[in-house]
Amino acid sequence: MNAEQGEADGRMKKRRRRRRIGYGVAAAFALLAPLWVMAAMDDTDNIALARNEVVRSPGGERMWRGTFWNHTDSLYTGLSAVVLFLDAEGRPVGQARGAARRLDPGEAFGLEAALPADAARMQVYQLRWTTGPADAGTAPHVLGPYQAWEFGHVTDRACGDVRLAIGSCTPMREVRD
Repeated sequence: MNAEQGEADGRMKKRRRRRRIGYGVAAAFALLAPLWVMAAMDDTDNIALARNEVVRSPGGERMWRGTFWNHTDSLYTGLSAVVLFLDAEGRPVGQARGAARRLDPGEAFGLEAALPADAARMQVYQLRWTTGPADAGTAPHVLGPYQAWEFGHVTDRACGDVRLAIGSCTPMREVRD
């Protein structure tokens, strides 16, 4: 075997190695891309608890106020929420319920309820909605129960500049019902 032929074989082996690496990278991307998309579209992150506070009514009673916010760029219809108030042992002592016919991107709806004296924490017991137009006949998404949270805990409060720039968040506004 002469020197030219040995050099040509070396170049051929290098090309094959690069091609295999390229195919490996392409295959890895093809396998991982759907997982990334599924994670980015996780239903549990679509409707966020943006407010969870205890306030006093004008009469001096403890009240709970909460806000659920559609921070995505999708339309949700038939939305309903059930929030339980738990005592120190984790037993339900009261609840708040609310609904919105339609929640456009960025829209939020609020709930308010009298807070029992022995309520120590809250739990989003159930979130339910459908995607797209109300008459589309799609099956509802039902999530919950979530873990119990202290009053004041929120899952998302606002869009930051970075989230707005990459389109992962829609600024909050009250629902037009």
